[in-house]
Amino acid sequence: MTQHNVIAIDGLVATGKGTTAKGVAKALHYYYLDTGALYRVATLYAVRHDLLNASDQEIAAILDKTTIEFCHNSSTNNDDCRMNGENIEKEIRKTELTMKIKAITICRPLRVKIIDLLHTMSKWKNIVLDGRDVWTHIFPQAQLKVFLICDLELRVQRRYEQLNKAWLSTDIEKVRRDIQRRDEHDYLWPNAVNAKSPDARLLDTSNCTIEEQINTIVQRAKEIIS
Repeated sequence: MTQHNVIAIDGLVATGKGTTAKGVAKALHYYYLDTGALYRVATLYAVRHDLLNASDQEIAAILDKTTIEFCHNSSTNNDDCRMNGENIEKEIRKTELTMKIKAITICRPLRVKIIDLLHTMSKWKNIVLDGRDVWTHIFPQAQLKVFLICDLELRVQRRYEQLNKAWLSTDIEKVRRDIQRRDEHDYLWPNAVNAKSPDARLLDTSNCTIEEQINTIVQRAKEIIS
């Protein structure tokens, strides 16, 4: 069975990757895959069960102990992530959890399991996905690759408002430091995956609305994907 169409979206922190990817998927009637949520679920499970410093084998086994699903929340119009039936959407988006993800993402056996899962899903449906690894390791053959960039201060304000809207109060300076740290980490650590692919379309979102971002990518997809 061959792979269906894949649109891979990556970019800097707080450039609207997730919202844009969801919008593109809806417009094209593709299936949206939140790859980052899979790592966040594994991280949350590791935190709860004191596995952050466990062996690679123990960390990889987390996926065998969890059922992950996305259920629509009519109140927020969001697809909330559930782990073993528990709604953990707010927990996996917290900055405190984000800072612990590296211990999980560097576990190669876990990454292999997640990549295999994503490859399997792409054989059954057209997909849009966003996040780290999407075109460097997961789908280097994706038909359309988009890399989002945006002015730092706009990204800080977006993330600050996003966290407060989710009732996750924080300090704006802390948000700025976290974004700068994550940008540096994603570019510079040995397995950095937030580098722009040579064949990716660069999209600056500084002066774009989410709707404009979505429409730009949808139009490009229609031009190159039959």
